[in-house]
Amino acid sequence: MLIVWVLVGSVLGISAMVALNAWLGLSQPARLSGLDDAVQRLEADAAGFDAAEGTVAPDGRSALVMSAAGDIIAMLVARGSDFVIRYLDKGSVGAVEVAGDGTLTVRLNDFAFAPARLNLDTPQAARYWADKLDALQD
Repeated sequence: MLIVWVLVGSVLGISAMVALNAWLGLSQPARLSGLDDAVQRLEADAAGFDAAEGTVAPDGRSALVMSAAGDIIAMLVARGSDFVIRYLDKGSVGAVEVAGDGTLTVRLNDFAFAPARLNLDTPQAARYWADKLDALQD
């Protein structure tokens, strides 16, 4: 019987901490303010990444940035309160799908990285970046 009370108390305690965190606003999802913000994060993450063109999703939850050499695309995807960054080069992209609304779904050859959905401005922008990512497939 004691174990039941311990389990109930644990669930209630964790639920109270989650509710307090949400009420205080401490768990805001990650957002990029623009392309400059994405480039600054890349510079902080990988010294020597020379950024060229890029795009940031309107909701600020993802971005794609091409290297100046054109051989690497940096992909930033919000996961929780921070960003996961992947540097995509030849062979790292598994599949790319474009939906009619401008949503780009990217699957990597990285079992630890769930498929990323990037909601870009327009279907044309999604197609443009899909072509660049397709070139990185095997």
